[in-house]
Amino acid sequence: MRNPQLLSFSIALKFSLFIFLFIFPIQARKTPQICSSSCGDIKNISYPFRLKGDPADCGDPDYELYCENNKTILNFHAGLYYVKRISYDERIIRLVDINLASGSCSLPYRSLGIDEVMGDGRYNSEYLHPHATFVRCSEEINNMASSRVPCLSGNTSQIYVNYTDYRLYYPDIPSSCNIISMVLTDHPDDKLNFPSNYEAIRQILQLGFDLNWTVECRDCTARGGYCQFPTDKSRAFQCKKEEDSATQIRRAIIYLFSIFLFGLIIFFRFILAPLVVFVFILHKCFSRR
Repeated sequence: MRNPQLLSFSIALKFSLFIFLFIFPIQARKTPQICSSSCGDIKNISYPFRLKGDPADCGDPDYELYCENNKTILNFHAGLYYVKRISYDERIIRLVDINLASGSCSLPYRSLGIDEVMGDGRYNSEYLHPHATFVRCSEEINNMASSRVPCLSGNTSQIYVNYTDYRLYYPDIPSSCNIISMVLTDHPDDKLNFPSNYEAIRQILQLGFDLNWTVECRDCTARGGYCQFPTDKSRAFQCKKEEDSATQIRRAIIYLFSIFLFGLIIFFRFILAPLVVFVFILHKCFSRR
């Protein structure tokens, strides 16, 4: 007869070995391989970025780039952007809209506002980028004449571009105009002086804008949390969890009960107890008389 303890030990050993062989290959497949690619001027495309067509375990699929005509391109919110620079130390990627990169007179490939960037867990902005907002007007606007986009304007409508450090909304523009597109830009050299001349704005658009990437914030968002940055220029963040309504109600009940309990203690300690003592003493005095 086999020893029951030896049999149990053998089963436990085989089960542990099975778990080891089953789990570790999965973990190995999930761990991205540190590899490097290049495309045109971008010589070191490495984690978290990857080039389309790289081995499946290279980089992170959420940060995939692709190479076309020897230029590195990022598809971001259905817009196409040339990658001008990647700084792995600063975690910064510089992008420029492919329609604006050559400095030609054109609308952006696709409208992009800061709200879409801030709502994307993969990227964040160190500070709010200025916006170049393109508006179409049914009539000429005299005080916007210098920002008129000549190649897009005609007899029936005029296109203007407004360069500000905030996002324009419809109350900010004349009633005869409507917003047709926007794009992020960098701050001008003089952050207090935003040019209103189209040629100057066009040169700024050609330079593109910077975004910070953060894999950790992306993972936080995937777990149902949200990233809270202590300051606009801080890359450190805290992963906060959204509380459901049941949790909020429970916290409110506990808070109200605590206040009620504290009120009872104060009432018994400083009001009812002295009152009982006073009545007792008063009763004693009357009894002796």
